[in-house]
Amino acid sequence: MQRKIKTVACPYHEMLCSLHVLHQPEHHPKRLQWAGEMLSVMPSSLVEGIHTIGRLTDSWMGLMLTGRNGAFPSSLAGIRQLKTLPDTELIHVLLNGKVSLGTILEWQHGLHPGSVEAGGPPDEPARYLLQHLNEVRTQLFTTLETYEQDYFRKEWEYVQPWIHTAAAEFQDSVSRSAERALNSLHPRLHAAEGTITAQKAVTYHFEYEHLQLIYVLPSTFIFPHLLIDWTGDRLVLPLAVDIPGLSFSEAPPADLLRQFKGLGDATRLRILKLLWQAPHCTKQLAPLMGISEAAVSKQLKLLSEAGLVSSQRKGNYLFYSSDKEAFDSLIVLQRQYFEQ
Repeated sequence: MQRKIKTVACPYHEMLCSLHVLHQPEHHPKRLQWAGEMLSVMPSSLVEGIHTIGRLTDSWMGLMLTGRNGAFPSSLAGIRQLKTLPDTELIHVLLNGKVSLGTILEWQHGLHPGSVEAGGPPDEPARYLLQHLNEVRTQLFTTLETYEQDYFRKEWEYVQPWIHTAAAEFQDSVSRSAERALNSLHPRLHAAEGTITAQKAVTYHFEYEHLQLIYVLPSTFIFPHLLIDWTGDRLVLPLAVDIPGLSFSEAPPADLLRQFKGLGDATRLRILKLLWQAPHCTKQLAPLMGISEAAVSKQLKLLSEAGLVSSQRKGNYLFYSSDKEAFDSLIVLQRQYFEQ
C-alpha cells in the first residue's frame, strides 16, 4: 500500500484552492481574514471575475482535475493546459465533469436541450456557458492570469515551505503505516479492511486492490473540505496544511445560517415537500397551502435566498423546484462546521 501513495505539492492546485476560498471565504475559518484582506485590495474587475467564474464552475471546483493524468503543473502551466481545451471539453471541465461530453455535444449541435435525447435540460450555469462561452473564456483566462501574476505568485512563495514540509512529513508517516497516515487526513475519511471510505453528501468506497495510485495533495487553503477526485484506478485526496499563527473564525457560514432559517418554518417545509415531488407555480401552491399567492411568494423568496429552491419560466408562469443538490450540500456544511 505504501508504494501506491504519492504526496505531491502542486502550485496549480493550490491556486485553484485559493480562488475557491476567495469565492466562498465564510466556509474557511482559517483563511477568512486572508480572503477579506485580499479582496479588499483587488481591483473590482478581478473580484467580479472570481465570483462570476466561481458561480459557473462549482465554486472553482470544476477546474480542480489535477492528478487525473498524473500531471501536477505549475500555476502558469496549468493555465496554459486549460487554454488548449476545445470548447466541448472546456464546458465539461467547467461543469466539474457532471455532464457527459456526448450530452454537451448534442446541446452544442442544436438538439433541443429539454429533449430526452439531449440528456435533459441544462441547468443555469450550463445554459450560460452554452450561450456565452467566448465571453467566459476571455473572463476566465484574464482572471486566472491576473490573479496568478499579481497575487498568487507571492502567496505561493510564502506557503511553499509549509506545503513541502507537510508533504515530506506525511510521506514519512506513510512509510511507517499507510492506513494510519490516510486516517489522519480528514475526520470523514477512513481506511480499514482494504477499503478507503469517504463520507461526503454520499459515501464513496475505494478498494485498495483496485487502486494503482493514491495522490495526496497538500493545501493551506482546503480546510475543512474533504476534496476528493478519482478516475479509473487513481484517487486524489487532500492534506490540509496548517500555518501557525493564522486567526480562526468561529462564526458559522452565512449560507448555512440562511438554509437553517429557510427550513425553520412549518409552512416553508410543506412548500418544500410539494416542490420536492414536482415543480409548482404560485397559482398552484396557494390553494394547496390554503394561503394567498402573495404569502406563497413571500415564502418562496426566503427559500430562494436560502438556495433551497430554483425556478424556471414556462410560458407566463414561474415554476419552482426543490434544489436537491442544496440539501446534499447542507449535510456536508453541517458536518464541516461541527468538525472544525
